[in-house]
Amino acid sequence: MIFIVCFLAVCTHVFGQKRIGIKKDKYQWLSFKWHGDRVSGRYFDKLAIMLPVKINDLKGNFVAQFDLGANESVLYGNALKNYFPSQEYLYTLLDTTQKGISDAGIVSYPSKGMNLSVGVYPEKKFYFLENYGDEIPKDSLLSPSEKHMGTIGANFTTDKVLIMDLPNHKICILDTMDNYWASRASFVDCRVMKNRIQLPLKINGKTEWIMFDTGASIFPLFTNKALWDTMVDLKEKPDTLQVNSWGEKVVCYGATIVSDVYLGDHKLHKAKAWFTENKRLLDFYRDEGTTGTTGNAYFFNDIIVIDFKNKKFGVVK
Repeated sequence: MIFIVCFLAVCTHVFGQKRIGIKKDKYQWLSFKWHGDRVSGRYFDKLAIMLPVKINDLKGNFVAQFDLGANESVLYGNALKNYFPSQEYLYTLLDTTQKGISDAGIVSYPSKGMNLSVGVYPEKKFYFLENYGDEIPKDSLLSPSEKHMGTIGANFTTDKVLIMDLPNHKICILDTMDNYWASRASFVDCRVMKNRIQLPLKINGKTEWIMFDTGASIFPLFTNKALWDTMVDLKEKPDTLQVNSWGEKVVCYGATIVSDVYLGDHKLHKAKAWFTENKRLLDFYRDEGTTGTTGNAYFFNDIIVIDFKNKKFGVVK
């Protein structure tokens, strides 16, 4: 799930940084930038992964957050509207007969006349979120600053292979796994639900299915209180953060992990685990058949390989 300027994380990595020699012309790498900002008065330099995007033939320095916790890609209505001559014209590019409302109450429409691409990669299916995002003033539309236009969700990688080179700030998409990456990564079997990938983390000797969410970089591990109670130092005074989840303020509590946590044979670093009592998020985890999320934090210095079609998650050795 997306947590814009929110569910993104801080934690040391588990695996050592990898240096791999690759011919520059073999893969179509797309560079990304880390977005930093303050959350509850604290600055996080790796708050979100921002990808360059193009929308129709519009001119502007457009970016979107890369969020594998969101099952669909979306453009934000407030950010987009001033780039068009009128709201009436903008809505001719949407299928207004297919109105949707999210669990956070956000109205959406599928696109029918807009083009969206992420670098060289076209995004064929995406939605427009009505009255969402920050409005860009008309006198700033063409200014050189980056304009946050939306979210690139998990449908972007459906049945694809995603390579994320986090230390070198780049990703690429393959149609199928090639021998190069298959031989260089250590893989675990995963689950894919609604385009989202879930990892089997072993906690206290029991397998917990945890969603891998690139929109989650503040929290190495985010879960419910029942699991949290079994894995952290309960004598420690809980840390507290208030984050934004689709326009809703959510209070989160964290403490140091004392239990062993494994991904396959790799023992993960004992950073902090977090929980919330927010009903909407807890209902989301229940409906997805998962007990929480993990994100970029465990892999800040790693190259990860995700095969969505064959349900594999790997870290380059």
